[in-house]
Amino acid sequence: MFTDAGFEDEALFTVRPHWKHLIRPVAILFGVTAVTGFMAALAPPGAAGGWLQPVVLLAGLVALLRWSVTPWLAWLGTLYAVSADRLTLRTGTLTHEVRVVPFVRVSDVFVEHESLIDRMLGAGTLVLVPVSDRDRLELPGLPHAARLQSELMVLVERAASGRENRLTVADPEPL
Repeated sequence: MFTDAGFEDEALFTVRPHWKHLIRPVAILFGVTAVTGFMAALAPPGAAGGWLQPVVLLAGLVALLRWSVTPWLAWLGTLYAVSADRLTLRTGTLTHEVRVVPFVRVSDVFVEHESLIDRMLGAGTLVLVPVSDRDRLELPGLPHAARLQSELMVLVERAASGRENRLTVADPEPL
């Protein structure tokens, strides 16, 4: 859930990217740990081994931070909150970027599956098409993408009917 004030109260539901994004960082965690431990154990004792073993351990730590911890923090820092009238995207761990997309400005929502594995896992890229000629918004790798699409379409259609009602109500005549 959002920890920022106001997000938690208004959100109908929140979604993080699919867990499949963590498979590679976890595999790298195990692989780098095993290789680093093996290489550190092979370091010869004595004068050369005095500096070689810390260098191997430091290289392993840097590799873990770059290819295992950083993607995990990026996954953890990405959150999408859906309320009745808007979609709020929050990304970032150290610095936060918050983007709010009102459903009134969305004309269509559809799902793109990148591969057969995505379809089997139920993951997909959710694409929001704006009413204007602006670029479409893509939310990659979301779990339960088809269900999210149907729920968002209901909210978008509800917002569109409100938009049409506002456009059809005539302004009062000036006095």
